[in-house]
Amino acid sequence: DIHSEKDILKLVTTLIANTKGEGKAGDDFWVKAETLLYCALIGYIHYEAPVEEQNFSTLIEFINAMEVREDDEEFKNPVDLMFDALEAEKPNHFAVRQYKKYKLAAGDVCSK
Repeated sequence: DIHSEKDILKLVTTLIANTKGEGKAGDDFWVKAETLLYCALIGYIHYEAPVEEQNFSTLIEFINAMEVREDDEEFKNPVDLMFDALEAEKPNHFAVRQYKKYKLAAGDVCSK
């Protein structure tokens, strides 16, 4: 059960630890970026989604909707737009803070 931001981080840490496969540990940078992304998405799902959508299927849908266009830095995918809307309403939301850190870590610096 998720009751706090700390619980979200515990879930994400467990998820990453159990999905990295065999071989040497992944590059620290990517693990940090992945952690921030999952914290943002799961935070959004936990705090904002209807109860019936608070599941891993919703998480997978979000990840699948995260199209990136390398030739168009201004492009925003549905998840970007979803977080923009949440930020406009609740700028200090846990999920918004994590998503912004993820975008910076991923090198996608938005000009505002």
